[in-house]
Amino acid sequence: MAQETDHSTELRHGVIGTVPLAFLVIAAAAPLGACAANIPLIIGLGNGIAAPMDFLFIGVLLILFAVGYTAMSSHVTNAGAFYTYISMGLGKRLGGAAGYLAVAAYNFLTLYTAAVGGYFGSDILNLELGIQVPWWIITIVLYLAVFLLGYFGIEGGTKFLMVCLVCEASILVVTDVSVLIQAGPAAYTLESFDPGVFFSGAPGLGIAFAFLCFIGFEATAIFGEEAKDPRKTVPRATFFAVIFVGVVYALTAWSVIAAMGGDEIVAMAQSDQAGNIFYTVVTTYLGPVAGHIFNFFFIMSAFACWLATHNMASRYLYAFGRAGMLPKALGRTHPKHKSPYIASIVQLVFGLAVVLICLVLGFDPYTQIGAIASAIAVVGIMTLELLVCASVIGYMRKHNSEEGYHYNVFTTTIAPLLALVGLCYIAFLVISNFALLTGLDNMVLNIVFACLMWIIGICGFIASVVKDKRGTLADPTTIEVDE
Repeated sequence: MAQETDHSTELRHGVIGTVPLAFLVIAAAAPLGACAANIPLIIGLGNGIAAPMDFLFIGVLLILFAVGYTAMSSHVTNAGAFYTYISMGLGKRLGGAAGYLAVAAYNFLTLYTAAVGGYFGSDILNLELGIQVPWWIITIVLYLAVFLLGYFGIEGGTKFLMVCLVCEASILVVTDVSVLIQAGPAAYTLESFDPGVFFSGAPGLGIAFAFLCFIGFEATAIFGEEAKDPRKTVPRATFFAVIFVGVVYALTAWSVIAAMGGDEIVAMAQSDQAGNIFYTVVTTYLGPVAGHIFNFFFIMSAFACWLATHNMASRYLYAFGRAGMLPKALGRTHPKHKSPYIASIVQLVFGLAVVLICLVLGFDPYTQIGAIASAIAVVGIMTLELLVCASVIGYMRKHNSEEGYHYNVFTTTIAPLLALVGLCYIAFLVISNFALLTGLDNMVLNIVFACLMWIIGICGFIASVVKDKRGTLADPTTIEVDE
């Protein structure tokens, strides 16, 4: 028995409340960065001034997803999140495959934040302070900062993320209010919500880019073991996160359109100045000082997203190590801080190794490393969400007659089924426009990258089958952790 207690495998319980948890996952969506980067893409490449409607469409779809997802989370508390949920609804083998897929997807998402964070950090330091620092040095320094915040426990990192999110939200809200006051309510055209405008241009691209802005909200369940009263906290935080980012994105997109006018903003979004749209609106309506503040808050947004995704990726590594699906050492936690420090170290080493290999090969951090890594991660996370929708239906059908369940048919079937259909449509849009997401013209590479997550999932399924036949495939219900 002494050997079993040599290493801690427990996370710190009951340290994250509803609002901090919601802020943690909202930070992963990086509202300021998402607005500045994706709204111009939706307007220029998608369906123009219907951008606010795109965000509302995705928001409603993800609320439908959250209905069944949060109902299941009220009965399941485990850092394995998607791995656990899919195991309990669709079986251990498919759950194991989903777990490997989740580990890969969230690590690729962290790789994206590392490359892009270094790129924008270098660019803004040069622009604001005249200091020229190579992007890869910024990436290494910030990655170490991300690791240290994760190493010393979730509490400190969450408090930092809350500060970052307040800064992000503040500049978005102040900009929106300033446009409303100066341009007037009449500038807010209702054409943005006209079905005819919504289906004009390339609505599929608009919807796909809008969906990318919500990536991260689904990770509330990953932190269930560390949440206060997780069976209530996780559902509340999930709905709060979806509604918050959906409203902020829709209002901000509407305000940006009102600030510049429909024709002008579409023309700029289709030019090489598309990336400057939000900065132009901020400086026009708030002045040049606000432009400098925006640049530094943009870096904070990128760093907050990076920290959040690192925490998500490290907890999937931890959960899979604890379950024996990956080396057991990954399942160890720090004796004092109760953080998954071994998993954090592995995540750090993986990220830095890939970044440095790409540096040697001469890859651009933004248009190549970041674009490809994010496109791959999105395919993986979308696949997991689709499986969760199916899992919710299977799980609820099995348990809904038991004490403590008794959900209505909307929760158990209709909402997850509608979410499943909607997510299938968005997955089709993402895959059919994958070359646009990666920025690559090579069809073979695009096919390989588009299928990479599915290949990992298939390999994970095979590994799970082998483990199951040997009697070593973990059952998530045996490692569920309550408060």
